[in-house]
Amino acid sequence: MQRPPDLVGGFNRLDSTVLKAGAGAVMAKEGADGLLGLSVVHEDYPEGLGVVIKIAHGWDPQATWYLARAVLGVLGVELRNPYPLHRQKAFLVPGVVPPERLPLLEAIPTWDEWDPDRDRYGYDWETHA
Repeated sequence: MQRPPDLVGGFNRLDSTVLKAGAGAVMAKEGADGLLGLSVVHEDYPEGLGVVIKIAHGWDPQATWYLARAVLGVLGVELRNPYPLHRQKAFLVPGVVPPERLPLLEAIPTWDEWDPDRDRYGYDWETHA
């Protein structure tokens, strides 16, 4: 999955973008109806960390990107988010993020000016062909 990340979900899909941003420390796969599974290698979790993000009202790529950016950002993985929220708010259930990491969460902007068709993660697929 790490070698050809664009074959996992597709170009500019969340799971493929997480694989690139995680640089080998994060495995990600989107599922049906707003489900995102993450496996994270992190120094604070020597046995590994598994995270499942579920969007309550079903598949919403914008909401999933927001939550993935927040969760990974707290763990030190910078994931860019091209989707601004317009009429909705991102919400994490209280207690999901450990209290000692809440200041990190508050410092993560929910989205940034990023055009996924112009600003791309550097990935040369030919090296893995």
